[in-house]
Amino acid sequence: MMARVLLCLAMFAPGGALAQSCQPAPKADLAGCSFVKAHLENADLRDARLDGADLRGANLKWANLRGASLKRANLADADLFHTKLDRADLEGASLINAHLFGANLIGTSAVGANFTGAYLKDVLMEGANLSHAVLEGVYMLRGVVSGGRLMQARLAGANMTGADAEGADFTRADLKGAILSGASMQGALFEGADLEGADFSNATGAEYSRARTPPATEADLLARSLNRMLADPVRAEGRQRP
Repeated sequence: MMARVLLCLAMFAPGGALAQSCQPAPKADLAGCSFVKAHLENADLRDARLDGADLRGANLKWANLRGASLKRANLADADLFHTKLDRADLEGASLINAHLFGANLIGTSAVGANFTGAYLKDVLMEGANLSHAVLEGVYMLRGVVSGGRLMQARLAGANMTGADAEGADFTRADLKGAILSGASMQGALFEGADLEGADFSNATGAEYSRARTPPATEADLLARSLNRMLADPVRAEGRQRP
């Protein structure tokens, strides 16, 4: 009898619902829950709602967060090694100094997210929306952002050596001092982008004539000629245009 009374009191408490459970599970409502330094390795959190959740320093290695909503979530210093975040919503989330080696963010929305200092080696971000995102000082060796939207993103000092950025939109992005040496950038857009001091050496397909400022390598005649040759597959193969 007492148990029933307590249950009723909980159900009709202010808010009209039972107290929220913060038990990780697919499609669970975990908004605002605290998982600071929690061990969530291999956790299945597909389509879960984690808006505003505190995941600082959490271990999310190999976790499945496909389709999850993480708006304004705090993932600073979190371990997201090979974590699946495809089609997740990271709008306004903090991923400062997070470890995302080999993580999947294919088709993910990370508008305005903060990745400052994050480790993004071999990250997969095809078709991701990173507009207005902060990626200053990130290490993104061989990262894939092909087809991604990075309009007005802040990438100053980012190391994107060997990145696949084909078809990516960097319109009005800040790439001051960024390193894109050896990157593949066929069809990438740089209209109004700030490329001051950027390193585009040996980048293929780079076309930045509409950028606000040219990269440092544009001032180097040899590097500029090599980039132009690599951007033109016909010339690169030593054939003549018809």
